[in-house]
Order: sequence, then C-alpha cells, then structure tokens
Amino acid sequence: MAKERVELFLARRISSSGEKRSGAMIGIARISVAISMAVMVVAIAVIGGFKEALGRELTGLDGHIKVEPSGSYYDLAGTPLRRNIDFEQAVAQMEHFASIAPYASHSGIVRSTTAMQGAYLRGVGQGYDSLYFASKLIAGSLPRIGGAERKKDVLISKSLADQLEVMVGDKIEYLFSSAESPIRRDSYKVSGIYSTGLTSMELGLALTDIRNIQRINGWEEDMYSGYTIMADELDNMAHLAGNVRAEAYLAGDDALWRTSDLRGRYPQIFDWLATHDINGVVIVVIMIVVALLNMITALLIIIFERIRMIGTLRALGMRGGQIQKVFLWCSLRVILVGQLWGNLLAGALLLIQHHTGIIGLDPEAYLISAVPVAFEWGWWLLLNVATPLIIAILLAIPVTITSRIKPDQTLKYQ
Repeated sequence: MAKERVELFLARRISSSGEKRSGAMIGIARISVAISMAVMVVAIAVIGGFKEALGRELTGLDGHIKVEPSGSYYDLAGTPLRRNIDFEQAVAQMEHFASIAPYASHSGIVRSTTAMQGAYLRGVGQGYDSLYFASKLIAGSLPRIGGAERKKDVLISKSLADQLEVMVGDKIEYLFSSAESPIRRDSYKVSGIYSTGLTSMELGLALTDIRNIQRINGWEEDMYSGYTIMADELDNMAHLAGNVRAEAYLAGDDALWRTSDLRGRYPQIFDWLATHDINGVVIVVIMIVVALLNMITALLIIIFERIRMIGTLRALGMRGGQIQKVFLWCSLRVILVGQLWGNLLAGALLLIQHHTGIIGLDPEAYLISAVPVAFEWGWWLLLNVATPLIIAILLAIPVTITSRIKPDQTLKYQ
C-alpha cells in the first residue's frame, strides 16, 4: 500500500511539473485528448440524433406498419378493405403491439385562390396518433374527428400552407378523380397548420375526418384504405411486422392484403442512416489514434527529461515495474484531465444545439432543418470508459523503455 502511494505521489508531481518542455507537452497532450473526446462524443450524439429524429418524424407521419389491399396501388382512391374485427383482435394480442387504427385516403389536387398543389388527403378516426400532430402544431388546432356531425376540417403542413398562401380559417378546395367518376370538388376549412421539419415529405399530407374520405370514395362506414399499426418501439417494428404479415395473409376477404413496414417503405433513408454507423466508427478510431500519438510523444519527452530521476530510483531499489507504473499513472492523470475538458466542451456544444438548433441543414438534402442531437448515455459511458483504457494499455509499450535505463549510466556524470 505504501509503495502504491509513492508511485501515485511521484506521478502526481511529474504530471503537474512546471518544467518547460515536459509541461508544454503535457498541456498539448491534454488538449489533444480533450479535442478527441469532444469530437467522439459530438459525433455519436449527432449520429444518434439523426436516427432518433428521422425515426420519430417518419413514424408520426406514416406509422410503423401498414396493412392494405394488394390492388390499392392502381387507383387514386385505392381498393377498400372491409373492417375485420378478428384481425384487429389478433393483432392487439401480439408481442410489441401498441395500437391499431384504420384510415382512408385519396390523392388529388388542392387549390386556393392563388395556387394549387398535388396533395394526399388522409382520413383518420379516433385512434390516430393525435399526440404527435398536436406536438407539431404551429397554428390553429387539430381537425375535429368523430362526433355526431361530420366536420369539414383539414390539418395541413406549413409547407403546403406556404405554397397555397393560406392561414388557419381559410377555405381550400380539393379536386378528386377516379377511373369510375369525373373530377369532383370538395371544400374544407383549414383548422390547423403543423410542421415536422421533413419538408419534402409533409408537403402534400393533410388530415381530415375519415368519413369525409369515405363519402368522396363512395365507401360504406366499414370500408377503409387500410390499417396503421404501431409497435411499442421502432426497433421492435420488424418483429411485429412479421407476425402481422402472417395474420394479414389469412384476413383478406376478396383480395390479398399486403403488409409493409417503415424500413420497407423508405429503404433509402434507413440505408443512409446505416452508413452513419460506419462513419461513427471511423471517427472514433481516428480520434483515439490522434490522442494516442500525442500521448506517446508527451510520455517519451517526460521520460527523457527524467532519466536521472529514473536512475536514482533504480539505485534506491525501486524495481522496473514500479517505475513503469509511475509513468502510467502520470499518463492516466493527463488522459483523465483531458477527458474531463472534452466532456465539458462536448456537453456545452450539444446543449446549445439541442435548445437553439443554431447549426441548420438543407431540408431538401438532409430531410430535417437543423442538426439533431441525442444524449445516448450508454454510448457516452462506453466512450469514457473504453478510451482511457485503450490508450493506457497501448502506452504500456513505450513505458517499457524505462526498464532499459541503467543507474550507473545516468548517475556517473551527475
């Protein structure tokens, strides 16, 4: 125990030394470790932020899993499916299930007094994800859904509102057509405007009461475009989708039902996010190598400046392994101080970005308007444990140079 205290005491004195060359190199090493740690923490937080933000927004806009008739690709209104209570109950009993809600849709053109735009009008019932759209409201309110009297409210995106130059309370007109009927007009009142940041995806999506779409399509009350099914977590979506697919195969009455999940509908986005994992690994490896090289340089200078001290300690009976521990402890102190600085710097940058979104992005290229960040504590803890451990283990190699220093050679000219 006393020997260990001596080694720690010597390490503390060396790492806080005021000698010119070694002091400068210790400072440079600390800064290198700090910058490397900050870059790693920020990179992992941004990569996690992209995954979390895009996953959350895509889920809110389009749901995890959709079950639709196979023929719905070939008609603007889509081929309807009839409500199947047995299917709904079977899905509700599945592992990782969260919710199921029917929807009805029709594609068409929406116009105001000044402009027009292609749009996708989705009719929803009481079970839709109203909390998500409520959190994205920037003006007005959600459309009135259900109730004895059918309301002609519509919720549109900010992108669409800007295109049409309309505000809450204004009237807009939808133009619909199908293979069986000529163009029809239907007017709606803008009840609210939402914004998700996914400008290109939200542009043509508007929400209204499901009964409005059923009336336009000439459907009965139990006829839908499909079901939207939510899993309890995005990571569990694929497992639930497999079970739903098997149940949907048996549930179709006159035609087969097809099942699709979010990854299948937007493969290019999820493939793009997957490449970020590789980028994150590359960044972490490069930053650890940079910090390691600077630490090795600083350590060698410290050792060379203290050759006489090493010789004296060897002459006094301190073994080579103990001297190596002195310099390893010294290096670890430098690493931990730099690590603390790096975490503080990264934390400050991430908090500023999280609360202000000061660093923006082009929504056309990145789908979202600001760099997202996610505070993933598991990854943060792993980085803070693994980084000093890896560097310390690799520093054990250059530290072995102290065992080659002979007391007689370092002391005879003193």
